[in-house]
Amino acid sequence: MRRLLVLFGLFLLMGGAVSAQDVPTRADLIDGWNRIEPGGDTICARGTPYMFYVREGRSDNLLIDFQGGGACWNDLTCSERYGTFDDSISLTENYDNPAINGAGIFNLNNPDNPFADYDIVFVPYCTGDVHLGNSVVTYSDANGDFDLHYNGYVNAATALDWAYANFDAPESVFISGCSAGSIGASFHAPNIIAHYDGVRAAVLGDSAGGYRGYQTTQFEQWNTLSVLPDLEQYADMTLESLSFQQFWINAALQFPGTLFTQYNTAFDETQTYFARISGTGVQYADALPANLSEIAAQVANFATYTAGGELHCVLPRPEFYTYTVGATSVRDWVADLAAGETVDTVTCTDCADAETVAQ
Repeated sequence: MRRLLVLFGLFLLMGGAVSAQDVPTRADLIDGWNRIEPGGDTICARGTPYMFYVREGRSDNLLIDFQGGGACWNDLTCSERYGTFDDSISLTENYDNPAINGAGIFNLNNPDNPFADYDIVFVPYCTGDVHLGNSVVTYSDANGDFDLHYNGYVNAATALDWAYANFDAPESVFISGCSAGSIGASFHAPNIIAHYDGVRAAVLGDSAGGYRGYQTTQFEQWNTLSVLPDLEQYADMTLESLSFQQFWINAALQFPGTLFTQYNTAFDETQTYFARISGTGVQYADALPANLSEIAAQVANFATYTAGGELHCVLPRPEFYTYTVGATSVRDWVADLAAGETVDTVTCTDCADAETVAQ
């Protein structure tokens, strides 16, 4: 999974790059995707530069999307040889660079894309901490000691600060992310919604609903308690009581007028793998329904879409336009959510395989 940074080139294809000494304002953006290298305190896990992408749309609606890319929390999982997370940002890999992705919600030429006209801030991920780390930890592998920069919180906050300063008055805000980005979206949503006070917002987490049980090691390594959103629901939170589902519950309780949603597949192969190696003690098939039920029991403004099959992440893939459960396609469900409509919970009945609709 490890990705390599390439030399700067193919400038127009990759999106215009901006150095840390010349970070643009909205007025400076070129057409299409713009790559921003903010410098400062941003950094990827092993010391390579951090960057994010922005795109000026034809409307004043704003999409903030958090990228996925695995996670790590100990000597083994953080080792370069083990490969459980992406530790750098590539200019030539589709899922790193929206300028060359062109699939799912990044297919901006598809008239069925509900976000085709949106202003977009794409928050890449390269720190192994699901966008909520704030520490540097020394680990060891066969090659010796190495430092791992859990800098996901600072990286994401830097991209968000740029959004706040430049997309200062959106008509609506849609907060999304797949895999690790789903957790990041739920974690950062309270700060985003609070900043855009009074603006209609919705939150969609794609493919990270199935982690349950012991997560104390991860939160301790990532130093997550130090960067929790400033909500009264977190006042007495400890490493032992914190959980990924608590991010959803606390945010939804704080903002009852915002709809918080999740998408998952019933047999997600990637979540199944990470649930197995993470040491939480709960496997994906049991964790997903338990988590969704726990959240729904505590908040009214929560809805889910559970599709059949084992695909991991739908938002950045062509399946965004083809997956369905009965008469309700993923694309239409998300489009309704983005339009400010209330969406119902949708769950597959024969979940072994995904249902699809012809395009």
